[in-house]
Parts: sequence; C-alpha cells; structure tokens
Amino acid sequence: MTEINTTIRPACETCRAGCQSNRRRFWVQVFQPGAQIDFDSESGHLLFIIGGEIEIVHAEGTDIGKQDEMVLLGYNREYRVMALTQVKLFVINFTTHYHVCDDIQAENVWKSIRSVKYQFNTLEMKPAMRRFAESVMYYLEQGACCNHLYDAKAIEISVIYRLFYPAEELARFFYPVLYKDLAFDTLVRRNYEHAKTVQELANLCGYSLPNFKKLFTKHFDVPPYRWMLQQKSAKIKNRLLDKTVPIKAIAAEFGFTDQSHLNAYCKQYFNATPLQIRNRYTDKSDQ
Repeated sequence: MTEINTTIRPACETCRAGCQSNRRRFWVQVFQPGAQIDFDSESGHLLFIIGGEIEIVHAEGTDIGKQDEMVLLGYNREYRVMALTQVKLFVINFTTHYHVCDDIQAENVWKSIRSVKYQFNTLEMKPAMRRFAESVMYYLEQGACCNHLYDAKAIEISVIYRLFYPAEELARFFYPVLYKDLAFDTLVRRNYEHAKTVQELANLCGYSLPNFKKLFTKHFDVPPYRWMLQQKSAKIKNRLLDKTVPIKAIAAEFGFTDQSHLNAYCKQYFNATPLQIRNRYTDKSDQ
C-alpha cells in the first residue's frame, strides 16, 4: 500500500463525525511484474489502471487492461488478476452498484440492459475520470480518512459517469453488477405497494424471509421494514399536500382504521398532525 503522509493537519481530531479509515473502500497500490493480485469475491471492485498492464482471467476468457482504462470485477464472480508489467492501481471496493454509479437510474437502464449480451470489456478513463482518480489518490497518500470527503467523492464519480459516458456504454461495463441489482430493484419496487409486511414482500418477490432481508439490506443499505416505512411516509405526506383529497379519505387509502390513527402516525413520524402538515407546506407555497 502507498505510505501515508502523517504531516496532514489533524482536523479529524476535532471532528464529531467519528470517521473510520476509508482504506477498505479506496486504496492505491503498486504491483511488480508477475504479481498475483487478489480480490475479495464477495465485494465488487472498480480498478483504475494508473500505469502498466494487467491480465484478467474470467469466466468468459482472458482480457488485458491497459493504462488509463477501468476494469470492473463483479461481486460473487471469480477472477484471476496478474500484473504483466509494473502496475499502479487505484481501486474502489463496493457491495452494490449504487456505491459507484448512483445516478444510473434503474428505470432508465433496465429496459436496455435486458437486451445486452454481456461481453467482458474495459472502459476508457476519460480526462475527468483521471482527475477524479488523481484527487482521491492524493487524499489517500496524505492520510485523509474523512467519511464526508469520500462520500462526496462517491457522488462525484456518479456525476462524471452521467456527464461524460453514454448510458449504453455504462450498461455494458456495469452489466455484471447492474443486471442482478436492477432485477432485484425492479422486483421490489413493483411489489412493495401490494405488501403490508416484510414477509408479504418477500413472498411476492419469491424469496425466503432470511435471504430477502439479507439481500435487501445489502442492496438498499437499510432494513426492508424501515425502507417500506419510508416509502409509505413519503406517499402519505405527498397525499396530504393535495388539498382536494379529504384527510379522512387518505386515512382509508393507507389502511388506517380511522383518522385518529392517521393523526397518531403523523405525530410519531412527522411530529405534526395531518392538518398541520397540509397547512405548513401549502402556506409556504402560497408565499
């Protein structure tokens, strides 16, 4: 691993965020010719080849990755990676595609990706992406391990993909992780409105409850019950903002026994009554 510069200003000492090292998520390393490069198959890995060449042996065959190219190693897949020359890699580890391509929306990509015949490929590191990699490597080399910084960098890479790469190109490159992720994402979003409990949603999606909970939390970064509650709350709030719909009708629409039950729900999750929510937001829009 690249040595850490310990002269960086110790700003983290006064930060209340309690950040832990991000070197598991972002790392840089130089490998000598012939070195075998090992990666955890349970995670995905986005490799930025800063210099040199690597050989990637995968289920479809063998490919070469060259300087200024990116290589995607999908999770739960077997790869053998070897340095053909001295090679410098900047690597991002991830467990769901949202960690590296958050702006690739499921609804926009799913239709096109189903028709893609997957073939392993590399992706050009365009100037904006090269500058992104260089900036993260600089922070790593300086010993910066701030969660806020690297969360911002995760957003930055998503914006770069959206601005500088065609959607079709991204769909082919991210296929190993997008296909499974988007299939599950679409399955959940198509069925959650028809389920009142996590068990019902798991049944509708065709999973056992333990497997569903594990996969769901890995994909959405939140337990299914909390996610379902968030979706329900957002919809209730949106309905309350429509003054043409009586509050009593909204209570019935969302399965509350009566309006007082809806009142209790809103006080618990919004710290306001339905009428207060309706008036608060509509009053602001009228100003």
